[in-house]
Amino acid sequence: MALDRKQKAFRYFPIMPIDANNINFEQAIVRLLVLLHTNGKQITRTGRDVLYPENLVDILKDNTKYFEGITDPIRERLMKNWISADYATTIIEGKGRQGKPRISNLKPLHISTIKLLDPRIRSQDRDASVFLYNVFKGDGGSSAKNYLMDFLIEGTKKEGSFNLVTDEERFNNLDIETQFLLRILDSFRVDNPSTREKEVPGFKALCEAQQKQFFYDIILILVYKNNVPRRELFHYLTVLLNFHCALFVMKTFNQINSIVDTQKSKCSLCKSIAGGIDFNKLCKCDFQPKIFVDLTLGQDKICDMLSRRSVDVNYNEMFRYFKSHYKLVKIAEFAATKGQKDLGPEQLIGFLNHPDLNGHFSYELSRIIADPDMEDNENLQEILKMEIPALDKYIEILCNEPANWKLRTRNHKSMMTSLCNMNRDDGFLEGGRGRKRKYVLGNVLLEVLVQLAVVSADPSKGFRTQPITIVSFVEWLKNRYGIYINEWPNGSDSPETAKALTNNFNALKDRLRQLGFYTDLSDASNSQVIKPRFKVEPE
Repeated sequence: MALDRKQKAFRYFPIMPIDANNINFEQAIVRLLVLLHTNGKQITRTGRDVLYPENLVDILKDNTKYFEGITDPIRERLMKNWISADYATTIIEGKGRQGKPRISNLKPLHISTIKLLDPRIRSQDRDASVFLYNVFKGDGGSSAKNYLMDFLIEGTKKEGSFNLVTDEERFNNLDIETQFLLRILDSFRVDNPSTREKEVPGFKALCEAQQKQFFYDIILILVYKNNVPRRELFHYLTVLLNFHCALFVMKTFNQINSIVDTQKSKCSLCKSIAGGIDFNKLCKCDFQPKIFVDLTLGQDKICDMLSRRSVDVNYNEMFRYFKSHYKLVKIAEFAATKGQKDLGPEQLIGFLNHPDLNGHFSYELSRIIADPDMEDNENLQEILKMEIPALDKYIEILCNEPANWKLRTRNHKSMMTSLCNMNRDDGFLEGGRGRKRKYVLGNVLLEVLVQLAVVSADPSKGFRTQPITIVSFVEWLKNRYGIYINEWPNGSDSPETAKALTNNFNALKDRLRQLGFYTDLSDASNSQVIKPRFKVEPE
């Protein structure tokens, strides 16, 4: 169908702040640090020369006050390779693979790493950083943000409005790796955000309970800041943010579909969730995604099949979401003609009863029908015969255009591949390259979830780690995140399925044993305990 670019426009920030496409989550974290530091302003310009890893080696050689021993080409090459591998993210200049690697950004191990962010290099964070910043800016996010900022800025202090310098009084409290990093960064300044740049657009999540859970998990993982090496803890933090972004997107699919179908976006249960143990109620939320993970590595065919079916269920919601999203986008375009811009989904749905809505989209349909390329289009003629409102006919035309539907599908699958970290140890999706997708649980993500589960909060004393039973952990995963291991979300009376679910539970025990969290003491379920790797006591 000869639909133009404006007619097929899909992106609408107030509905889905993350642009559907392949996402580089490291870039999202780096730009989140910028937004947290500048209170929502982006750094879009720099007067700094292009940097290469060897430039940082030169800084080390020249700084004889803090560094010594880089006296020959072999050691210089070792330092360059170490910086390139462990500290810097580089891209190849020019076409092909013959160019020189230049520094795009430093790996986000401290907020001072934003000094070497190169805004001239195109980002692929797809506004995930803007979404995360809005989460911290939302109601109740100040405590989580302050707790996070205390960790991010450790060992440095502000100089002027934006620059960061080493805080010599607290410097010796840092680990040697962070000390090394900060001494290199002493030679640079934080670029100022452009005075012409406005704060990034605001976004309010539909589910406040999910946002509260996000805050709570950030605080829980930062409980380990005095026990876990900074690099490892920052990796935990990145995995957790990535995981929550994936859950947010999946839940949003369900909520937007519900808004369009029933004008309902919130359940009464989520409104009652305040924090702590209340998050165990999330499994009963009308919009919580249900994720059955296969932990048997495909060895149990029933678990393998159930996991693939679970992906199909959630992806079918995603495909329905395309139409729901398009409907709200077109309503937003209509609302803009009435002087109402940037409305949220709950406000947009109120325009369905506007007396001018049908006339507006009847006119839009007439423009499509008048296109000579549409005269012999059988799909179009069938849609026009349908006894549905003009808006719905318009949406059907958009979604039945093959190239447009293919683009929406490809972009959203790419987004889910990135957010679920497909085929990676820190993700929960597997497949691609001809294999049907299924849910799994990577070892790194499993480790992060265990580290969260063993932390308990005492309102009067603070946080501590303590052992929990494996049965409790499995219930905790289901109740808080919709991750199912030893039961099928819709229930099953089949003996074969029951046996498969037992195999999946036993596979979890094997994985926990391999990660060092669990040792068999007896067959009694109350003796099958996950032990914390790090001991944390209330301060």
